Amino acid sequence: MDVSVAKRAGPSPTLVTAAAIASTIAAAIPVFLAGALAVQVSDEFVIAEGAYGLAITAFFGAAAVVSRRTGTLVQRIGAKRQIVWALAGTIVIDLVVAFWTSSFWMMVAALAVAGMTNSACQTAVNFMLTRAQLPRLGLSIAIKQSGMPLAALLGGLAVPAIALTVGWRWAYVGAGVAAVGAVGLVLFVLQGVDLGSGQRPTPTGRIESEQPLDVEPPTQSSTETLVLTAIAMGFLAFSSGALAAWPVSSGVDAGLSEGAAGLAVGVGSGAGISMRLLWGLKLDKMRRSPLWMAAANTVVGAVGMAALGFRVSTLHIVATAVAFGAGWVWPVFMNFGIMSANRETAGAATGITQTGVYFGVFVAPLATGQIIDQWGYQQMWTVVALSGLVGAYLIHRLTSRFEVKSCLTCG
Repeated sequence: MDVSVAKRAGPSPTLVTAAAIASTIAAAIPVFLAGALAVQVSDEFVIAEGAYGLAITAFFGAAAVVSRRTGTLVQRIGAKRQIVWALAGTIVIDLVVAFWTSSFWMMVAALAVAGMTNSACQTAVNFMLTRAQLPRLGLSIAIKQSGMPLAALLGGLAVPAIALTVGWRWAYVGAGVAAVGAVGLVLFVLQGVDLGSGQRPTPTGRIESEQPLDVEPPTQSSTETLVLTAIAMGFLAFSSGALAAWPVSSGVDAGLSEGAAGLAVGVGSGAGISMRLLWGLKLDKMRRSPLWMAAANTVVGAVGMAALGFRVSTLHIVATAVAFGAGWVWPVFMNFGIMSANRETAGAATGITQTGVYFGVFVAPLATGQIIDQWGYQQMWTVVALSGLVGAYLIHRLTSRFEVKSCLTCG
């Protein structure tokens, strides 16, 4: 088989990127809705903020458990099948939360399953992007990673638009409809194509046969490097997990109305989306290491996180924008560095590194919720900022371990 012919016959880069961001949003939005709707859901189920963190913790804890396995699986069954199956599971969970969840613990269980489907979707999307031979891999990753703050933006906007009008459960109905649309887009974009399907090109251009499911595919970066990266990303994810969980309730505590606090998250998410896209335009030609850029931006974002601790409503809005815009842009740089260094095995590689991310976000809601209950929001945001700084330092130490290979001329 002529590999160059296969590359030319591939799906449109624009459509692949569109399918990637749609899938990312659909798979992640259940947890962002849970964070944005914390006030309304807690009121219905009579749950304290510290205990409510268990719902978000369940999502990321379950994702951490299965992340490495889903990264291995997608290299066997292909991107299309794994994305479609994962989103089908997400649709079911959205509808369960909307119509059948009658207790807080049912919601915790539903979000745990949603975390597993999210993990499967994210590793499959990463694999799809690298195997599609995109001419601007960095830009495509930045657009895909914008799906996370966009999901947070939609969650924040759901408060005044849906939760305070027709009820919080209808936000999950809307999420289910969006996931159906994402499935349709993936099937359309990848019709007749299943990037991966358990086959990898050899140096001679031949295609290897599918390997057994119990044999993990090799990665180009060493396992040690990927594990260390996962640990460092865990600290960064701890700070991001707090941003996903508490900005609305923190804003209300600082004096904002529920609607205004939700809109503040929208402003912050908009800043996060803008910065990810702006950096994405530069990423493929950037001379600086993407890991160095991840560390530098996180330091700036930590300032915004610390400022969230001040109980001043106006400052809370500005600090939210800084925290999201700079402190949550690191996934773009990190995923670009990891995926470009492991192009043929991006699913397996990011399956390992995402384990650290999910673990960091798994710990964040529970730990920060307890800090809020015991000492308040100011102390909580201080801890969150410090975690970001530790992660930035560790990531900086790993910059030399990833060789970024430009793809401006491929595809």
